[in-house]
Amino acid sequence: MRSQTLIVLIGLLLLVPVRAVQARPVSSEAQFWYVLSAQGPIAEPFLYYLEAQPRVSKQDGRVIFRSAGGVRALHDLSFWLGYAWIPLWAWEEGNPSLRQGESRLFQQGLYTPKLGELKATVRARFEQRFLPGTTDVSLRTRLLLRGAYPMAFESRLSLIVWDEVFFHLNTVEGGPRTGFDMNRAFVGAGWKLGKHSALEVGYLNVYTRRPTKETDQLIHTLSVATPFNFM
Repeated sequence: MRSQTLIVLIGLLLLVPVRAVQARPVSSEAQFWYVLSAQGPIAEPFLYYLEAQPRVSKQDGRVIFRSAGGVRALHDLSFWLGYAWIPLWAWEEGNPSLRQGESRLFQQGLYTPKLGELKATVRARFEQRFLPGTTDVSLRTRLLLRGAYPMAFESRLSLIVWDEVFFHLNTVEGGPRTGFDMNRAFVGAGWKLGKHSALEVGYLNVYTRRPTKETDQLIHTLSVATPFNFM
């Protein structure tokens, strides 16, 4: 019953873009995202998190370098403080040209209960984004709900579904505007490589509201992740 409740909540998040914005023209593109991450204890109750996430499209490429320190409040509840740097490359005549990237601070709460066989994740994150082209700080909040359910015929294989919704909390001149920002919905499979590692592959649908442009953006993404979890 508790696992069914989580699935319903993920479904409700999937409806957020439909309810939050009016219908607008949409431009579509394909991208590839890869996430390499590691997390674990430093000395209880203190934790670490490290991540490198390259993203590639026809127009540009970028890498999110993210690091954070956390403290475990309960067995399945932790609180984190982190920093991310995001350099951006544009393809100019077939060659990558480095542009000024974004940096951000973030704070988050992470809840990872196990509901029967279902491994659930609830993450609430608050970001302070320092964007190129403006001296103002963009404030954004995001909420992720995730479920991973092992297959009965092969315990190393899991069905993974998650959804994450983003909202801007303020308007920045020359930058984001208050309100709905984007929604990411993922469905795929995970394969346990070892005691602390896994491979996750699937389809990620990214819908982004772009109020300063004529069209919103829809990204069809091949998402691959290799998480190392020592927690």
